[in-house]
Amino acid sequence: MTQVNINGQFSSADRLLLSLLKGIVDPLLILDDRQRVVLMNTAAEAVFGETSERAAGHTLKEIITQADDLIALLEDGSKTLNEWVSSDNKTFAPRVEVIRGDGGQVEGWIMVLRDITQYKKLNRNQSEFTRIVSHDLRSPLTSMQGFASMLQLGLVGELNEKQLHFVNKILAGITQMTALVDNIQDAGRYDPETGFYEVNRAPCDLGEIVRRIIENHLVPAEKELDIQVKVAEDLPIINADTNMLERAIINLVDNAIKYTPSGGSVKVEVKHAGNQVLVMVKDSGLGISPENQKHLFERHVRIPRQEHKKIKGSGLGLFIVRSVAQRHGGRAWVESQEDKGSTFYLSIPLEGANLVAPQA
Repeated sequence: MTQVNINGQFSSADRLLLSLLKGIVDPLLILDDRQRVVLMNTAAEAVFGETSERAAGHTLKEIITQADDLIALLEDGSKTLNEWVSSDNKTFAPRVEVIRGDGGQVEGWIMVLRDITQYKKLNRNQSEFTRIVSHDLRSPLTSMQGFASMLQLGLVGELNEKQLHFVNKILAGITQMTALVDNIQDAGRYDPETGFYEVNRAPCDLGEIVRRIIENHLVPAEKELDIQVKVAEDLPIINADTNMLERAIINLVDNAIKYTPSGGSVKVEVKHAGNQVLVMVKDSGLGISPENQKHLFERHVRIPRQEHKKIKGSGLGLFIVRSVAQRHGGRAWVESQEDKGSTFYLSIPLEGANLVAPQA
């Protein structure tokens, strides 16, 4: 790191460097070894309502009303602070760099506050828009499904073969749209970083959840698949969010069925493995290359293969799986080889809040 003379005596090189620092658009402060202000750039002066000259020699606590979190960040190098909100409700992501002398001793700190206010606002607006649109789509979808189902059942008159085919296509489209709305909502709610959903824990039997999902899951009429379920006898009851786990497992099973060619197999297994409960969904599909595996659980990512172009999807299913796992302190991953199928894993650790009787 470039060494900055923070004792008040600046060479021409120092003055050039300080001019550059003052021009940085994010608020920046240079502090001495006693955490007193040496320099505030123009952006920092605007945020704190104080000039660099008047602030010089004062501690953060003396010039900032909400300085406790920032001071703690300086005092504990291992501490992280994702967000700090200023008195005018702007949101910043703080970052601290230590200034060290030739002997390694601490001579001061540089603190940069990255302004993320606009990103927070955009994220809130996007989440609100998604929530409203998803909510408003449910009523017409439910209505269409109800009327189409009445036609399918012949409650308003017998349909000929061609008419029944069209009604089945309509119902299939409604099912796809409903699944898309569900995934859009889940991706926004469950996101570990921006989601607003509070985990609602209760004792749940993961084996029973898996059995129920497989029993109720519809396999497309045009596909012939061998679907098997195996649940370990020693599977413990866990303290988790049943709704979240159901949504994650449904997405795993749905993916396996969609991407496995007719005549293939899907095997779902739940077992107690060490200090975790493990859900595994294995398919005999086309497999996934190592490069595509790296990004598979990211939002809106789909595998770019010619064989998958006709398969409908939003690229949100595996993102939801990973989000659910992370919300329970676990993780999600895949093991796969091209042309040899894939196995997807969802792990829930048997510790902390996931225990029915949490340890003190």
